[in-house]
Amino acid sequence: MDPNHLFFTHFRDGAIASRIEGQHRGALPSVIVIGAGISGLAAARSLYDASFKVTVLESRDRLGGRIHTDFSFGCPVDMGASWLHGVCNENPLAPLIRGLGLSLYRTSGDNSVLYDHDLESYMLFNIDGKQVPQQMVIEVGDTFKKILEETGKVRDEHTEDISVSQAISIVLDRHPDLRQQGLAHEVLQWFICRMEAWFAADADMISLKTWDQASANLS
Repeated sequence: MDPNHLFFTHFRDGAIASRIEGQHRGALPSVIVIGAGISGLAAARSLYDASFKVTVLESRDRLGGRIHTDFSFGCPVDMGASWLHGVCNENPLAPLIRGLGLSLYRTSGDNSVLYDHDLESYMLFNIDGKQVPQQMVIEVGDTFKKILEETGKVRDEHTEDISVSQAISIVLDRHPDLRQQGLAHEVLQWFICRMEAWFAADADMISLKTWDQASANLS
């Protein structure tokens, strides 16, 4: 679905201002929505349906926010929002996808059609272009799981919320054996970056109290 079909687009000083006009030309209540990502567009659609006059402001030259498909290679490559967590009615995108007739493919589990989250399928390369030994990736991945398990103890000890990055630092101070050196350290950083990609935020911005709750994962 092309989001531009839903909006009238005007360019002003490099910014995009998408204006949704109500069907009636009376003195409608006005609302400004900041950001034309999925949340902004959904809010604008709901306000429009409720007979508000809506102006959507977006700093980029396109709509969609994190949802962006790149066709520069001659084929579609999703740069963001590339998988759906939970094909159930609790996820508001699931009924929409079914309504559009789009195909879904399982990406993890014993009967996977596509292998996306499985460590065995990863091929990492160092700065010199040489492949990182697969066994190292798996072993560092196991260490990262242990680190995250230990952050649960840190969470229980703190009444106030702290960031995942702070918790990892506390864990590594307590358990020097979990620290990684050399190439293994770089692989550990990759696992942290992978986690940041799930939440679209740096580790020092991710809440320790809620990072592992299903409702907190918005990838």
